[in-house]
Amino acid sequence: DLSVLRPGEFVHSLLLRDDATILARVTIHRLNEVVMLLVDGAARAAAWRHLVDHKRGTVRLRDISDDVAVIAVRGPRTIAQLTVRLAPIPARAGQIARAQLDGIDLFAARTTSDGPDGLDLYCRGRDLPSLGDALARVGVPLVSDETWQVTRLERGIARLGHEIDPEDTPLEAALEHLVVENKGTRFPGEVAFAERKRTGALRRRVGFSVPGVSTPPVGAVVQLNGHPVDRVRSIGVSPRFGIIGQTAVPLGSDTPGTALRITHNGRHWDAVVTAMPFNQVAT
Repeated sequence: DLSVLRPGEFVHSLLLRDDATILARVTIHRLNEVVMLLVDGAARAAAWRHLVDHKRGTVRLRDISDDVAVIAVRGPRTIAQLTVRLAPIPARAGQIARAQLDGIDLFAARTTSDGPDGLDLYCRGRDLPSLGDALARVGVPLVSDETWQVTRLERGIARLGHEIDPEDTPLEAALEHLVVENKGTRFPGEVAFAERKRTGALRRRVGFSVPGVSTPPVGAVVQLNGHPVDRVRSIGVSPRFGIIGQTAVPLGSDTPGTALRITHNGRHWDAVVTAMPFNQVAT
């Protein structure tokens, strides 16, 4: 609820279509009277059109995507390593502060409890190379996209067009906690979302794990009791948790421990529904 979001704080939320399907995942930052929304790059154009179409009153909108860059820093030693160079550091999860790192102006957002402790560092696009160099000097190297995707998968984070299908509402995507109802003003998808909650979802996004060393491909068929129910929506090899991925199963079969079978081109793999995030213990 943006009306109770105080300056210097941020929250995660969703943009919904009128039928309650998910248009975009968003992070909303409030900076005094300015509100900044972070969306996945793949949803940028659709999110912008959605905001423009629903703008009311004297609200002014500007797309600053080409002017601003962000580096996400995660890990148990993040805060300790940055304390020497970054000032000020937001004191608690969900806070955002104007800060500097080696003379680079930025916004520093302390990550919330739905992920490992860390910071999202927003800077001018032209300062991105300098920010990367400054982080490297304090022992925070940039990692490959593959490594970052494994980290995201361990946290059970879902992306639009990958773990979240176009027809998924927050209930199917297991993201209903990101929707605030009864906040005194209507929002797109509110009526349809309430109706879906009343009737119930037919399926639910879940994590799964596969024993052994052979990895099924993305798109492989996921079976439950011999019947196809979905596909492998994402998968990766975690150095800590082995082969893990995400799919969707019928509601009632989303309990951890439920047996699954994955098939592709005559091959099969046994799998089991696993609670997310996979790294339940903070690391």
